[in-house]
Formats: sequence, C-alpha cells, structure tokens
Amino acid sequence: MGNGQTSGTVGQSRAIEAIKLSLSGGLSDSYDIWYRVHSANVGWLGWASNGEPAGTQGYAYQIEAIQIKVLPKNAQDAPARGDAFRDHSQEPPTVSYRSHISNVGWMGVVADGKTSGVIDSRNAIEALSLSVNWYGHGGSISSRAHVSGIGWQSWSSGTVGTTGQSRSVESVQFKLNDEISATYDIWYRVYASKLGGWLGWTSNGSPAGSVGKGAAIQGIQVMLVEKGCSAPGDTANHFIGATDVLSGSSYGLNGNSLGTVQGKTILMGSESGSEPLTSLSISFDNQETSGSIGYSGCYEFSGWSGVVSDGAALNSKNDGRTLKAVRLTLTGDLSNAYDVWYRCFDSKKGWLGWACNGADAGATIPGSCLKAVEVRIISKGSGAPGVTDGAFVSDTSADCAHVVYQAHSASRGWFPSVLDGQDAGTTGKSLSLQALNVVLAGVDDDSLVEARAHVANIGWQEWRSAGYVGTVGQGLAIQALELRINGPLANQYDIYYRVHSAGYGWLGWAKNGDSAGTTGLNIQIEAVQIKLVAKGGNPGSSSAPAFISAPALTLQAHVATLGWMNPVGNGGVAGTTGRSLAIEALKLNVSSSVSGGIEYSAHVQDVGWQGWTSNGNVAGTVGCAKRIEALKIKLTGDLSNYFDVWYRAYCQDFGWLDWTSNGQPAGTSRIGCRVESVQVKIVPKGAGAPGSTARPFTDQPLLPADMMTMLNRANRYSSSTSWLIMVDRQACRLGVFRGQRGSWSYAQYWTCSTGAPSTPTPTGEYTVTGKGYSFGHGYTCYYYTQFYGDYLFHSIPYYQGTFNPMDSRMGMHVSQGCVRLPIDRAKWIWDNVPLATKVVIY
Repeated sequence: MGNGQTSGTVGQSRAIEAIKLSLSGGLSDSYDIWYRVHSANVGWLGWASNGEPAGTQGYAYQIEAIQIKVLPKNAQDAPARGDAFRDHSQEPPTVSYRSHISNVGWMGVVADGKTSGVIDSRNAIEALSLSVNWYGHGGSISSRAHVSGIGWQSWSSGTVGTTGQSRSVESVQFKLNDEISATYDIWYRVYASKLGGWLGWTSNGSPAGSVGKGAAIQGIQVMLVEKGCSAPGDTANHFIGATDVLSGSSYGLNGNSLGTVQGKTILMGSESGSEPLTSLSISFDNQETSGSIGYSGCYEFSGWSGVVSDGAALNSKNDGRTLKAVRLTLTGDLSNAYDVWYRCFDSKKGWLGWACNGADAGATIPGSCLKAVEVRIISKGSGAPGVTDGAFVSDTSADCAHVVYQAHSASRGWFPSVLDGQDAGTTGKSLSLQALNVVLAGVDDDSLVEARAHVANIGWQEWRSAGYVGTVGQGLAIQALELRINGPLANQYDIYYRVHSAGYGWLGWAKNGDSAGTTGLNIQIEAVQIKLVAKGGNPGSSSAPAFISAPALTLQAHVATLGWMNPVGNGGVAGTTGRSLAIEALKLNVSSSVSGGIEYSAHVQDVGWQGWTSNGNVAGTVGCAKRIEALKIKLTGDLSNYFDVWYRAYCQDFGWLDWTSNGQPAGTSRIGCRVESVQVKIVPKGAGAPGSTARPFTDQPLLPADMMTMLNRANRYSSSTSWLIMVDRQACRLGVFRGQRGSWSYAQYWTCSTGAPSTPTPTGEYTVTGKGYSFGHGYTCYYYTQFYGDYLFHSIPYYQGTFNPMDSRMGMHVSQGCVRLPIDRAKWIWDNVPLATKVVIY
C-alpha cells in the first residue's frame, strides 16, 4: 500500500492476523523498518523487517498490538530476529480421538499417539470418536468397531461402538479418505489386558484387537505417519482371529433375509430352500489386505446389473426380479493375494461348475432361478476348488420363443416366475394381483413385450417395456391388462392372455393389445395366464368374454300430467316423489361389451301383468291414464351370467319398498297403489343388493283404513317443523307425524277424547304455541300443549293436586273443547313435539 492508504477492512468485522511493512524510495537505501506483533492466544512474536510477514496465518488469531522501529541500515542495536510468523498451513495434520469408558463416560480428547482409555483396569472402551485436522487440505477418517454381543458395525465417519448398553469394543479398523490418504498412513494399536497388554501396530483399515476371545479394548493409540515411513513400533500380533474373512448376506423374494454367513468359504441361500435369490451383499471382515470385492447379477427381467462392492446390496428394490447368474471380482492388493471362486445352484440344473475372477456363473434358462451361491477366496494361483465345466449355462432355445412372467399378490408378495401359459397369482383365495413382470426369452432379435395395467383408484397406466406394471406396497388391485409384442417376433407370434377375475373366474383369451379383465366394476384380477401362439394358432377354447366393462343403462319414465321425463343412468331415480304422480310407462335400454340385453314387464291398473318387452320398448301405457303398480326386470344372454339387475319402487302410501332382482316383482298389486318412482342398478354378479331386500313387493294394505285416511289427508299439509299433529274429532283419533309434505310417516296414532256437543273442539289449522306442566281449579290436568287460545292437548283430569283419575274416558266427546289423552301420551307430545308445529283438526 502507498502512503496514506488503508490496509485491512472497515465495517466488515474482520480482524488483521498478519502484516508486512517496508520502506520505499530513498528511505529504503538508508534505513531498515523493524516490527513485531502481539497476537491473541500467542502473545508477542519475534521481530521481522523489510516486508517479511509478522503474525499468524490459519489460526484465526487477531493482532492486538504492534511495535515498529526505523533504524539505520545494519544498526548495532537492531532487534534480534525471532519467530515472527506462524503459518498453520505448513503444519502436519493432527489426529485427535477420545473414548467412552465403562463406569466413567467420555474422556478428554488426546492426539497423535497418546493413550486414550484406562489401561491396567477393568474398565473397557465402549465407544470411540476420531477426527483429523489438516489446515488447508481435505480428508476424513472412517471407523468401524467390533462390539461384544453385536459384532462388526458398519463403517462410519462419526462415533463407533455403543453407549449405555454395557458393551465393550473388542476390535477396531480405521482408514483415511480423500486427499490425506495419498500422503499419510493412519497407524493404531490397542491395549487388551486379557491378551497380554499392548498388541502390535497396524494401519489403513487392517483390524486391531481380537474377535471371539471376549477381550475388551482398554486403551488405544492412533497416529499419522507420512507415506513410505516405517511403522511407529512392532507390528506383530496386531489382531488375534481370522483376517480377510468373507461376510455374505442373501435375500429372497420380497426382500426376505435368508441369513448372514462368514468365513473363507460362504454359502448364501440354500439348495433345498423354496425361495429364489433376489439380492446378495458380500464384504470382507477383519480385512488386513487392502482392496475391494465387487459383484454383479443377471436378473430374470432386466439382464446384467451394474457392479456394486463391499457390502452393498445387489438389488434393494422390492421389484420381484430373481437372480439367474453372478460375477465376482477382487481389486487392489486383494486381487494379488487371492482368487475368488464361486458357483451357483440353479433351480433346474442343480450345482453348476466353479467360475473365477469375473467370469459368468449361473444359468439363463427360461423359468429357472438361483437358489444358492457359494463363494471361496483361495491364495493366488492355488487352483479351482472343484469342477469348472458348465459354470454358466446360457439359454440354448433361441429358436423357441418363450414368455416369462411373475405375479405380485396381496398378502403374499412376489411369486417365483412361470412361463408359457402357467398360472401366475392365486385362485380361490380372494387375493388381488397387484403387480406383474413380463419378458420374452429365447429371442435373438430386439423384440420385447410391452404391458399396461388398469389399477384401482388409478385407471390405465402407461405402456411399459421394462419393470413391472401395477403397484407394490399400495394395496391396489390390477383390474385389467393389455399386452403386445413390439419387434420382429410380432410377425411370427400372437401374444395371448387371460385373467381370473374375482367372482367371475377365468375369462376368455385376449390378444395383441386387447383388454382382458374388467373396468368400472371394481373387480380385482387374481391370476393371469400368458402364452405365445404361432400366427393363426389357437390358444384354447373359451366361451367367456375376455373383457367386461360396466354396462350403460338408461331408464325413462312417463309420469301422469308430465309425460316422458329425462332419462337417468345406472342407479338414477326415474319419476317423482312427494307429488302423488303415477308412473304410467317405462322404457329401459342397456349397452355392454358383453352380449345380451334387458327385458321388463309392468303390472298396470285394470290390466294386470303385461308381457315382457325389451331394449327401449314401452312397458305400461301412454295416454290411458292408467298407473303402473308393479314391475319386473331381468337381463338376458351373457349379460345375465356376469351381472345382476336390482330395482325398487316408490309406491303410494308406502314410500320406497325394498330391493329385488332378476325378474322378481317390485311394487304392489290388488291394493290400488301407484308406483311414483323407480330406481335400477346393474351390478357385477354376486355383488349383493344395494340395500334391504326384506319387502320389495306386497299385496296387503300398509295401514288400517282409518290410518290410511288420516295419512292421505296429512300429506296435503306442510309444517314449519318436521312434525305434524292431525286430529279426527269425530273418530276421536290423534296422529303425530314426522317428515315433510307429501312424505309424512306416523310417529304415533292414539285414541283421544274431544269436545262434547255443547263445547266442541274447533276445526281448522293451528300451531303449537306454548306448553306447561299443569292447570285447573277443583281438578288438575298435566302436561298441556297449547295450539289455539285456551285449547290444549293435555292429560285426563285428576282430583286436584293428585294423580287420582277424575275422568279417564277415552274415545268419547266429553271435554270442554280440549283434546284429552292418557297422561303418558300427553307427556310424550309435551316432550317431543316442538313449538311452531302445524296442528290440523277436522
């Protein structure tokens, strides 16, 4: 910087950590400038001069004070040079670590070879935490521990071991990552009193400690050494137990674990097991030789996978793919020290020969799968452990095409694959098919199968040529399927398929992209058969349709005074309610992917049952003012084999009667009641009634004549509430109704007493306006409900202040104009009928 200019920052809260000062011009020829700084956490540093740095770099220590001297060149009293500048970026990396000790807890952090733990005691190390710091450089430490009662944990960049479980660490492995690993080795050793104290030093991922001895680590030392430098001490007996041991896990269909094995030889899966292998994971335990083990698999529905290594799963998805072949390789020093040999047990061929170091092992035979894989590591060049012939059997049927497919069913998951017309899925168990894998085999061109599924709550999915169709883990049934061949094979073969649908059984064969199954009916597929048939060939006879969709129904009613109403669809209501209008004629029609039709017959006023008519023709009469009183409906042809037709009638005085089906009568006869509305639903065969089926048809009056008379009168009136009271004063009858105008129904029907000839009960329309507990002089009446002036509904009279009846006569004209009732019935009105309710007395 020049004279008068600012160095540093202003307003950024950034501290100055180091400085350089120099003289310029002629001054620099005659004088030296000397300076030193006082840094936080350090104090005064040594003197520097003429542009040399003074302070620190990389520590975040700010300068707190400065001393400056300008002296003649080479002055005798010039300050002595010292440690003026400290550069953290030039310092070597530091490894720091701490241990969690039983009965003690976490100890303090130590570094660079110092001991962490409590040696010569019974206190074991239970957990460890390591970190590395190298200013200006990258790198980290990965750690792994063998813990009592648990075994080897996974590699971690954080804490290893356990706390709060009283489990001791018995062995450890550490390795450097990224930039630091190119320049330094990490060395470590452990103290185990049960094994004689300090074991030898080891480095870079090799195990230190023991396995299977029950010997807890009580102390540990860790340090970094530059590459190429010798070990910090004796390296003998750093680990007691087998090193470079294989560890393998295998998984069957639906991700089921088939167990974990260890040793120089491991067997994953079982030749006698029922589950095909879908995934493997292989790694080295107690690894002393650097390097990795890599492996890939050939799958039924997707071919060879990519290579994974060191414990990664070959297939972590629940997609039903089964293993058919494998390849294994070693890398690094492992490949120089060992050969990896492996052989496969195929479900059709049994044990195949041994393969080595990346060669293919297994079989790509259609419909077969691997049940077991055996792996051995053998010292380099020692030779095969057994017969090597026939290690890999390829599909030799390229001149004979096959279709291979695999079902995923509810509650069962993935099944083993089948081929060429075999059943995939279940029958008779009510388990829905939820996903399906399909692939061609024995094909030497680019032909493939494309598929799509109609799934509950989703509909038709997109076409797929790889991976399953349907869903997994969502509980959604496949309801229909479509398959087609894409490629040259389509010129030679048709792909045929049929499905087993719930309630219907096996439907007919579909082919080449046509639909198989059902839509719009919520019917699940439970099983499927797929086969290739040479062009012009026959897959087998079946009289059933391949695909069934929901029939389209139209229902139209001709109503008195209104004429033909607008048509309604499946489940719609044709006609009117609450208007006392008769249906005089009906027309029904149905269209469906299944052959057949609909027939119907009407019971007409003064005519009786008419003959059956069908498919849009008129049942009933038009222009004759004759009501329909009942009806019958049925399906015909194949439609009747796969669907039921349910229907019900809304009838005068009865309202909605119950449901009936398939040609049985609905409505009334011989009692002169009109049908006012009709509802019709077509449902899958055996799906059950849409509602109650107790009384769909009757030829008996619903109510006695007096009650029918009162109900018919009541339906002329509306009320401000959902209640209505009717009183027939001549017959001494009282009715309480619930509902609304045109559709009142009885809540109560009682005998009462009304006014004497000299004090008659008034007729007309009134409203409930008040209520009270009792009234009277010389007598007491209870629970009164007021409807007009002093006119009330109330109990019979009792002797004043008692419940001793004074006059309990009912069904007589004896009151002073009020309507008398037994006390419990007067109280019922008092409790239940609200104010503003209409009262009609006639």
